[in-house]
Amino acid sequence: MATTHQWALHDRPPLRTWSTDRITLLGDAAHPMLPFMAQGANQAIEDAMDLAACLADAPAGAVPERLAHYEALRVPRTAEVQCGSRGNAGLLHLPDGPAQRRRDAQMAVHAALRDRAALYAHETGRSVVPA
Repeated sequence: MATTHQWALHDRPPLRTWSTDRITLLGDAAHPMLPFMAQGANQAIEDAMDLAACLADAPAGAVPERLAHYEALRVPRTAEVQCGSRGNAGLLHLPDGPAQRRRDAQMAVHAALRDRAALYAHETGRSVVPA
Protein backbone atom coordinates (compact mmCIF):
# COMPACT_ATOMS: atom_id res chain seq x y z
CA MET A 1 0.00 0.00 0.00
CA ALA A 2 1.48 3.36 -1.02
CA THR A 3 -0.52 5.59 1.33
CA THR A 4 1.21 8.15 3.50
CA HIS A 5 -0.53 9.29 6.66
CA GLN A 6 0.14 12.56 8.46
CA TRP A 7 -1.04 13.77 11.82
CA ALA A 8 -0.44 16.81 13.93
CA LEU A 9 1.95 16.78 16.88
CA HIS A 10 0.87 19.20 19.59
CA ASP A 11 3.10 20.74 22.21
CA ARG A 12 3.08 23.67 24.56
CA PRO A 13 5.45 25.04 27.19
CA PRO A 14 5.10 23.47 30.65
CA LEU A 15 2.30 24.93 32.76
CA ARG A 16 3.24 26.55 36.06
CA THR A 17 0.09 25.38 37.81
CA TRP A 18 -2.31 22.49 37.28
CA SER A 19 -4.61 22.68 40.28
CA THR A 20 -7.23 24.65 42.13
CA ASP A 21 -8.48 23.76 45.59
CA ARG A 22 -10.86 21.18 44.12
CA ILE A 23 -9.67 20.26 40.62
CA THR A 24 -6.37 19.16 39.11
CA LEU A 25 -5.07 18.03 35.76
CA LEU A 26 -2.97 15.05 34.77
CA GLY A 27 -1.54 13.51 31.64
CA ASP A 28 -1.88 15.36 28.34
CA ALA A 29 -4.25 17.91 29.87
CA ALA A 30 -1.41 19.04 32.14
CA HIS A 31 1.64 18.35 29.98
CA PRO A 32 1.18 17.34 26.33
CA MET A 33 4.43 15.85 25.04
CA LEU A 34 5.93 15.29 21.68
CA PRO A 35 6.67 11.59 21.12
CA PHE A 36 10.46 11.91 21.00
CA MET A 37 11.13 10.37 24.41
CA ALA A 38 8.19 7.92 24.32
CA GLN A 39 7.08 9.17 27.73
CA GLY A 40 3.61 10.69 27.27
CA ALA A 41 1.57 7.74 28.55
CA ASN A 42 4.18 6.90 31.17
CA GLN A 43 4.03 10.41 32.63
CA ALA A 44 0.23 10.19 32.77
CA ILE A 45 0.50 6.90 34.70
CA GLU A 46 3.03 8.45 37.09
CA ASP A 47 0.65 11.40 37.56
CA ALA A 48 -2.24 9.07 38.38
CA MET A 49 -0.21 7.01 40.84
CA ASP A 50 1.12 10.06 42.68
CA LEU A 51 -2.30 11.72 42.70
CA ALA A 52 -3.86 8.56 44.17
CA ALA A 53 -1.14 8.38 46.81
CA CYS A 54 -1.58 12.05 47.69
CA LEU A 55 -5.36 11.70 48.06
CA ALA A 56 -5.40 8.32 49.82
CA ASP A 57 -7.12 8.64 53.18
CA ALA A 58 -7.22 12.43 52.86
CA PRO A 59 -10.04 14.04 54.81
CA ALA A 60 -12.10 16.48 52.74
CA GLY A 61 -10.46 19.46 54.40
CA ALA A 62 -7.01 18.28 53.33
CA VAL A 63 -7.79 17.96 49.61
CA PRO A 64 -6.57 21.45 48.61
CA GLU A 65 -3.25 20.88 50.41
CA ARG A 66 -2.88 17.40 48.89
CA LEU A 67 -3.59 18.69 45.36
CA ALA A 68 -0.99 21.41 45.84
CA HIS A 69 1.49 18.77 47.02
CA TYR A 70 0.75 16.55 44.00
CA GLU A 71 1.37 19.51 41.72
CA ALA A 72 4.62 20.39 43.49
CA LEU A 73 5.81 16.80 43.03
CA ARG A 74 4.87 16.38 39.41
CA VAL A 75 5.41 19.74 37.68
CA PRO A 76 9.24 19.70 37.83
CA ARG A 77 9.53 16.10 36.59
CA THR A 78 7.01 16.41 33.79
CA ALA A 79 8.43 19.78 32.69
CA GLU A 80 11.89 18.21 32.42
CA VAL A 81 10.59 15.28 30.36
CA GLN A 82 8.40 17.56 28.24
CA CYS A 83 11.34 19.87 27.44
CA GLY A 84 13.62 16.89 26.79
CA SER A 85 11.14 15.47 24.33
CA ARG A 86 10.89 18.82 22.57
CA GLY A 87 14.71 18.98 22.40
CA ASN A 88 14.88 15.52 20.90
CA ALA A 89 12.63 16.52 18.01
CA GLY A 90 15.47 18.16 16.11
CA LEU A 91 18.17 15.85 17.40
CA LEU A 92 16.42 12.69 16.24
CA HIS A 93 15.60 14.09 12.81
CA LEU A 94 18.97 15.37 11.68
CA PRO A 95 19.70 15.02 7.98
CA ASP A 96 22.52 12.67 7.03
CA GLY A 97 25.85 14.38 7.54
CA PRO A 98 28.41 15.38 10.17
CA ALA A 99 25.92 16.44 12.86
CA GLN A 100 24.01 13.18 12.44
CA ARG A 101 27.22 11.14 12.68
CA ARG A 102 28.27 13.00 15.88
CA ARG A 103 24.83 12.34 17.36
CA ASP A 104 25.03 8.64 16.47
CA ALA A 105 28.49 8.37 18.06
CA GLN A 106 27.25 10.03 21.27
CA MET A 107 24.19 7.80 21.39
CA ALA A 108 26.38 4.71 21.00
CA VAL A 109 28.27 5.74 24.15
CA HIS A 110 25.35 7.05 26.24
CA ALA A 111 22.48 4.75 25.31
CA ALA A 112 22.76 2.52 28.40
CA LEU A 113 19.87 2.50 30.87
CA ARG A 114 22.22 3.72 33.62
CA ASP A 115 22.62 6.96 31.66
CA ARG A 116 18.86 7.41 31.82
CA ALA A 117 18.33 6.50 35.46
CA ALA A 118 16.51 9.75 36.25
CA LEU A 119 13.92 8.82 33.64
CA TYR A 120 13.56 5.07 34.13
CA ALA A 121 14.32 4.55 37.84
CA HIS A 122 11.73 7.04 39.11
CA GLU A 123 9.35 5.53 41.64
CA THR A 124 5.88 6.97 42.05
CA GLY A 125 3.70 6.82 45.12
CA ARG A 126 6.58 6.84 47.63
CA SER A 127 6.67 9.49 50.31
CA VAL A 128 4.20 11.65 48.46
CA VAL A 129 1.92 12.50 51.36
CA PRO A 130 3.07 15.63 53.17
CA ALA A 131 3.98 15.23 56.83
